[in-house]
Amino acid sequence: MTKRHPTMRAHAFLPRPWRFAVLALPLLLAACESPLHAVREHRFGSGTTPAAPSVRPQALALALQAAPDGHGLTPESLQQANAMLTSQGRLSSQVLTITPFNARGELLAPRLAAALQRAGAQAPRIAPIPAGERLAQAGQAHWDLELQSEALIVDVADCRIAENSAWTIHPYYGIGTLGCVNRANIARMTTDPRDLDRPRTLDATDGTVAAAAVQRYQEGDIHDLIDIDFEED
Repeated sequence: MTKRHPTMRAHAFLPRPWRFAVLALPLLLAACESPLHAVREHRFGSGTTPAAPSVRPQALALALQAAPDGHGLTPESLQQANAMLTSQGRLSSQVLTITPFNARGELLAPRLAAALQRAGAQAPRIAPIPAGERLAQAGQAHWDLELQSEALIVDVADCRIAENSAWTIHPYYGIGTLGCVNRANIARMTTDPRDLDRPRTLDATDGTVAAAAVQRYQEGDIHDLIDIDFEED
């Protein structure tokens, strides 16, 4: 006697139209997965891992104005200069150039260079006063000198909330790929950005220097990373 498969025996009790419906059900469910996935991907993002941090050279230039007394920069120029230098990474790794545009800029350029060196920068190069259209433009804008910074910077992924309207309801999807902020913070803390592109052996460690940094932090003796200050002149 021929044995029937259990599914065949179950289908035998169903009317013929229902048999086709049961057999087609898996195909219908599979077809629903694709549009549902597309809707979720459009709403919450693809969920792909952000690109790894990369290193690239960047040059920024900032036009500055001297204070009325000529002994320093205006508060706005000082704030902008500190912000630009901070965005370029470690001050000691930047190549700085100061270009005066007039006599007042020429007098201020050496003082600015000295203030930057005290903050930890390499000796900035002081360029001669330019000529032509660039000088005319500086005169029209009332610029006294220009500060240029060249450095290697780290490009990291954008770790903002992926979906602002859903992160409190669906935190996993709304916030985005986990670990993005950690990877970005670690990349920004590298001493030499080139370490992210090419491996090298570790240097000898100095426990005294490391302990001194922790002690200064505990005692509240914290130094600003970059703070151009003309008060010591």
